[in-house]
Amino acid sequence: MLWIHPLLQLAATFLALYVLSLGWPRFQANHLGKNGKFMWAEHVKLGKYAHILWMSGLVLGQYAVSKEWGHNGVTGNHYWVGQLMMPCIAAGYITGVIMDRKRMERRYLPLVHGVFNAVAVALALVQMVTGAVVIRDFLLS
Repeated sequence: MLWIHPLLQLAATFLALYVLSLGWPRFQANHLGKNGKFMWAEHVKLGKYAHILWMSGLVLGQYAVSKEWGHNGVTGNHYWVGQLMMPCIAAGYITGVIMDRKRMERRYLPLVHGVFNAVAVALALVQMVTGAVVIRDFLLS
């Protein structure tokens, strides 16, 4: 079960990177004065999947580590960076749902949404490094 977590998180992170790229035209239009096609429906649908995968993987990882090694803190930085990711993922999801439920011209909520999600993606990339250390030290040794 310990191998499901990194595979799930890797898939979620690559999906989130794609979704972030789909949101880039919206940012450019709102804040840089450029034109571009924002594929709203695809961004929303795949964004929900990415958030759900990330949170599912996070919960699964915490459960698996707790069951296997007794407590979550054993993975050190990987655990703590994951804890920082949780509120970013939640806030990104919630702001996305708010915008999707009441569609209207907005300038700043999409920016807040994008910042939360960009930070989550950046932290996920850090997690790839710390996770590789966990795999090396705990699963392959």
